[in-house]
Order: sequence, then structure tokens, then C-alpha cells
Amino acid sequence: MKIGVLIYDCVTQLKGGDNMPELVLLKARIREKKSSYGKLCNALGISYTAFWNKINGRSAFDIVEASKLAAILDISPDEITIFFA
Repeated sequence: MKIGVLIYDCVTQLKGGDNMPELVLLKARIREKKSSYGKLCNALGISYTAFWNKINGRSAFDIVEASKLAAILDISPDEITIFFA
């Protein structure tokens, strides 16, 4: 997926939804890395519903989950605060 498409998707979601900007960027990174919610919730050891609640801002990722996601999605230590504010 091209970066322009990812940015467009992020802007579209920000305009139309109540998502927090960092979660919109996290969703874009998941698409960029060709991952899925199912794969990630399995890797984190949580249910799909729990992951959905976290990725949509209804609950928060804890530090262990954020660290695992960062490793899976190639998020550097310098970028962590962009995706997990």
C-alpha cells in the first residue's frame, strides 16, 4: 500500500470517527505490514473482542501489549509515543 493511500485513510477516519489519532496511525501500520486483528490478538494472547476494544479506544493497551505490538509491527522505540500516546 502506498503512503499516500495510508495518509488518506488516516485523514478520512479522523474526519468521520471518534478514533484517537494514534489509533488511526496504528491501524494504518497494521495495514502497511499486511497484518490483521486476528493475527495480532493471537500474538498478544487476548480475545478478538478485547483487541477490537483496544484498537478502537474503548480500553487501553497495557505496556506488555504495546511492546509486543511494537515488535511485531516494526515500531522503533523512538516511534512508540506516536502509536501509543
